[in-house]
Amino acid sequence: MDFVDIEAFFILPVALIAYWLLPRRAGWQNAYLLLLSWALYATWNWRWLPLIWVGTLIDYWAGRHIEAHRAESGAGQRRFALAVSLVWNLGALCFFKYANFFIESAAELLKLFGVDAATPALSIVLPLGISFYTLQRISYVVDVYVGRETAGRSLLTFAAFSSYFPQLTAGPIARASELLRQLEQPRSLEASWIARGAAAFLLGYALKGWIADTYGPTLVDPVFAAPDEWSVLSHWIAIVAYALQVFGDFAGYSLMAIGCSRLFAIELPPNFDWPFLSRSLPEFWRRWHITLNRWLFDYIYSPLTTGRSWFRGRMDVALMITFLASGLWHGAAATFILWGAIHGVGMIVQRQWDERYRGWCRADRRFVQWRKTLGYAFVAWVLTQLTFVLSLVPFRSPDMATAGHFAAGLFASAGTRTFDLWIVAVANLLLGFGFIVACHAIATKSVAQLWEKFTAMPAPVRGAAYGLGIVYLLLFVPLGASTFLYQQF
Repeated sequence: MDFVDIEAFFILPVALIAYWLLPRRAGWQNAYLLLLSWALYATWNWRWLPLIWVGTLIDYWAGRHIEAHRAESGAGQRRFALAVSLVWNLGALCFFKYANFFIESAAELLKLFGVDAATPALSIVLPLGISFYTLQRISYVVDVYVGRETAGRSLLTFAAFSSYFPQLTAGPIARASELLRQLEQPRSLEASWIARGAAAFLLGYALKGWIADTYGPTLVDPVFAAPDEWSVLSHWIAIVAYALQVFGDFAGYSLMAIGCSRLFAIELPPNFDWPFLSRSLPEFWRRWHITLNRWLFDYIYSPLTTGRSWFRGRMDVALMITFLASGLWHGAAATFILWGAIHGVGMIVQRQWDERYRGWCRADRRFVQWRKTLGYAFVAWVLTQLTFVLSLVPFRSPDMATAGHFAAGLFASAGTRTFDLWIVAVANLLLGFGFIVACHAIATKSVAQLWEKFTAMPAPVRGAAYGLGIVYLLLFVPLGASTFLYQQF
């Protein structure tokens, strides 16, 4: 069941009513959430439930075993439990997600030495959400190992943490301090939870059902299917539209997951913070897919740069490794690795530029004032957004050849096809673009005051505005039209 499936509009209200009729005890509530999560996951593919069960038991044991051997004499036992958890989690992730990629890469390497090896592809179905719940459980075990967290005492609570259905299949990736500790406490129904949950869910539904599912089939898919047939302008429209599509799809899912969770009186961490306002790549990655990038920097970048290995202090190398890992996390394909490499190089250039500019500022205070000017901010914003948008060419392309054809078409194309849309479709696309701009504008201090004035209006006025928005969505958003892009990762 997806949040945009029509079944969700019948199942979720029933599930909520049953949940809030339960006794206000954490055990009852967690048992219900666990059974509900397993049941909903089974509607996607029940065959992969044992994978979740076994992983939950291993990581629960690992956390308890590490906690039980906190004494200095138990260091070996702690390392053993951590190793068991990492071998299981990373082993399962690598097998299901990267087995065919490694086989094909090995065959290509052998061809360089004149060995023609057969490469039978394995018939492996990727378990839904494995990339997300694997990282969530790894962060728990590592945090317990280094002493940032204490191990959960209740297997029931930890199982609910490992399988919590709103974020099980596509995040946000929650830490133990953000989700497990909430599950250890009983929840009570409050009007504020319902109001904030409904608002987040509606915004997420608009981003997914309206923005992503309109821009993708209309402007993006046709051009990427045959890039040589389309004009240069069509290529630019398609790649910008894809940036809006992937944002609407994933930010929409994250908001719907957060909104749905609030209806159960549980707060999930934010995953997006209006990234198209960013003026640098580091800022962009603090605003886009926040929980994944936080995970990558906490568990890959920081250990590399602060540990005792050769990588200590080599921030540029660590940045490249971190973003190559991000690319590989998104998919076992050369296109995703190229996408990660682009951002790795971009982050290195940004870091070195900032260091050099700080040196200029120390030598001449005029550089401090130049950085505060509107012109500097505009150039920084354009370069940041252009880097991200262009990096989406390999990210969206099914293979390197298509990426090459599309990239070439951004600058010169023999194709002449252009978009032939009805005026209503054009108006809908423009209105959707205005909606994205407005959402980002509200996040700025200068425009936020207007939104505060709207939220201070009488409830009937706000209700009428929300009602008009819902009616528009019902007219232009087909229920169950597509799945979420990030469920395939």
